[in-house]
Amino acid sequence: MRVLFCVILSLLIVGSVVTYLGLPEVQKEPRVLYWVVDGVPARKHQADVFEKWMVDNGYPAVDLRIEVSKSYKVNVVQGVSGVAGDILGCYQGEINLYQSIGLLEDVTDIAQEMGFDVSHTYPAIRPAMLVDGRQYGFPRNVGVGIFWVNVKAFEELGLPTPPEIWTFDEFERVGKAYVQRSNIPDKFQSVYLSQNLRHGIRNIFLRSMGVDMYNETMTGSSLQSPEVEELYHLFYRWTKDLKILATKEGAKALSSGSDVQSSARLYLFSQGNYGLLFAGRWALMYFREIGPEKLSISEIPYQSFRNTTFGYGASTIYKGSKNKDLAYYFLKFMASPAFNKEIIRNADGLPPVPEYATVKEFSKPEQYPEEWGLHDRFREVAEEIAISDSYCPFIPQRMAERYEQAALDKFLMNRMSAKEALKDAAERIENHILGFVSQSERLEKKYRKLLQDQQEIDRLRAAGEMVPLELITNPFYRRYYVEKGWSLPVDDG
Repeated sequence: MRVLFCVILSLLIVGSVVTYLGLPEVQKEPRVLYWVVDGVPARKHQADVFEKWMVDNGYPAVDLRIEVSKSYKVNVVQGVSGVAGDILGCYQGEINLYQSIGLLEDVTDIAQEMGFDVSHTYPAIRPAMLVDGRQYGFPRNVGVGIFWVNVKAFEELGLPTPPEIWTFDEFERVGKAYVQRSNIPDKFQSVYLSQNLRHGIRNIFLRSMGVDMYNETMTGSSLQSPEVEELYHLFYRWTKDLKILATKEGAKALSSGSDVQSSARLYLFSQGNYGLLFAGRWALMYFREIGPEKLSISEIPYQSFRNTTFGYGASTIYKGSKNKDLAYYFLKFMASPAFNKEIIRNADGLPPVPEYATVKEFSKPEQYPEEWGLHDRFREVAEEIAISDSYCPFIPQRMAERYEQAALDKFLMNRMSAKEALKDAAERIENHILGFVSQSERLEKKYRKLLQDQQEIDRLRAAGEMVPLELITNPFYRRYYVEKGWSLPVDDG
């Protein structure tokens, strides 16, 4: 009898404990995960969708908190100090930068296991997620660079809409007509064909001439090539002589002297101050609010080789995170139907998994029939001509861009000839590379190996022989050499 009483008492105690622990007020709080990313309004809803996705799939409950950061420098300082967020948002070139100083978690094996390896995203963007063949992130969204066209602004001027595919000469003719019909002679110029075009856009123009800002192995700058000098003179003509591109000063004047941020450029485009706007599909998040309602798309003008940039926003995991087990789920979420459908809905770029850019919800969003046809063009451009940007692993991309931008500014202000300005920028980049690799035996060894590859490429090209594609690391030249018949294609997947 005593034994039976003890058994019953024990069961009652266990049942009471289980019931108590099941009460909401005593349940274990969800673990907190910090996501360091830009402040786009869509991020909050994406965080909510992730938390629900975790619960719906039986994964651990998570409290995903957003820390807004627009500066890679902040991530670097916090990461080196051991206090960075669990998930770091990265943009073009930053994965390479962060990994060069050991900030990122290698997710190669777990990505294969959990289903977010690079085979799940676009072939052209896969190399950007890798460093030395190892995976360090997964795209949050993908972008291809095009010109949005304010169709209404052209129609009001009695001008035809720019073609989807056009050359440098056609771009110039359209620009001259647009600014001449829009501005009063000898008065303040308030209308341009486009905003001033930054480094990344200029590199698309340059690539169409058969040259990239870096060489085939990205061990050195190509800024002193004749094509870059030719492009500088072309930009001088478009900016200073014909005034079809806004100068930085002109753009600031239109924005009441403030720094020209994305929101200002989008507004000026909606008002027709710019007939064209270089931006990705993400711009629709703003156009749906501020207009213009009537839009078309034109590729970046080309000389002999159609191309555009293939950019991304990526999610990576901080190597010092205490919550890596949860952060892995976040990258898995980036490849999930739930997240990709969210990107389709809010137009935050192209969905990171290509198959979702083929569904009806992407091509013909029910709420926005005026956008039908636009979304498919982004997918087509991504499939046909988009190429990932090139990032030298031995210099922060933004630093190299500043050197090149400074060279163009000096030339536009008549302080230096194009040749002198480009020589100065190339030397600055070269000096930084040499100083950087000298600080690490590992980096110097990698650099010397790439230099040997570059010498072999140069020798083979001079002899008119085929170049093995494995010698080339620059994504532009990997595509260009194949299309020119100088290399045989291989599967980048």
